[in-house]
Amino acid sequence: MATELTIAVVGPAGLVGREILELLGQRQFPAGSIRLLGTHRTAGAEVELAGRKEKIALLTPQAFDGVELAFFAAGPGVAGEHAPRAAAAGAAVIDVSSRFRLDPEIPLVVPEVNVGKLGEWRERGIVASPSGTATALGVVLGALAAAGLRRVVVSSYQGVASAGRRAVGALSQETIDLLNARGVRRRPRFARRIAFNCVPQVGALEPGGSTTHELLVVEELRKLLDRPGLGMSVTAVRVPIFFGSAFSVNLESESPLGAAGATAILQRAPGILLHDEPGGSYPTPAEVAGSDATHVGRVRDDPSAEPPGLMLWIALDNVRKGTALNAVQIAEILARDHL
Repeated sequence: MATELTIAVVGPAGLVGREILELLGQRQFPAGSIRLLGTHRTAGAEVELAGRKEKIALLTPQAFDGVELAFFAAGPGVAGEHAPRAAAAGAAVIDVSSRFRLDPEIPLVVPEVNVGKLGEWRERGIVASPSGTATALGVVLGALAAAGLRRVVVSSYQGVASAGRRAVGALSQETIDLLNARGVRRRPRFARRIAFNCVPQVGALEPGGSTTHELLVVEELRKLLDRPGLGMSVTAVRVPIFFGSAFSVNLESESPLGAAGATAILQRAPGILLHDEPGGSYPTPAEVAGSDATHVGRVRDDPSAEPPGLMLWIALDNVRKGTALNAVQIAEILARDHL
């Protein structure tokens, strides 16, 4: 592995940026120095780095001089403007926003699924990391793909952290208001009130009734699995929890894939923690918070399909494993094999 890399983290004040910094320390990533970069909104603020407070510097075109690896965790607008500049300056860029995920010239990578795609990073100097939803589904469906996936139907239940730090604050304030018998002040972070509610809209509604998020997840999965014709539908629901996401998955395959066979595959699959103990063990978002694994439970046959299909339940920490850890795992492979 390369040693003493100069690293930049763009957006270190956000939930994902902070988690990336924490993971770099926990996993002893070979960082010689780390530059904290932000827009005018966050420049000058302080974040904790290696046990001390460090100020965020202003993001400028010159900020990437000498940087060898850059994490972008500041949204698609910032990534679209500054990630190509960082790549042009010689940095290997890892972007966790939606900006480059469907760009055909940029690899979209989950290491457990398609690590070989990292060999294409030099073409544009950028690697895209999927949404937390696509990461979770990719890890599990990638493990089962040998059966020949034919159709996948997903319902996702997403905590507010995937919408950012302000969304976490909005849920907290709405909950306080309702518990104190005050009217909830309208907040544009969510389509409807989120406290003590479930909102079947993540992203903007598009013609036809699907949301941008649902449509993008389908395309991300098709790209990750290299299955452009995969039949897939997603319904995404925002639920009133702070961290974590869960997914109910129903799939049909070309070859019969019963619960017993799927369980044997998932037990061996990298990055997956299977909950199959007797007595109804299954994971929930609250219980997997802080975990580095993608958790799977309730693996069972679906006799309504022909041949019989498969149903299962997935839970993961959408900020940690779903986003930040995937980016750091990409960085570790780049540092070991490419930089």
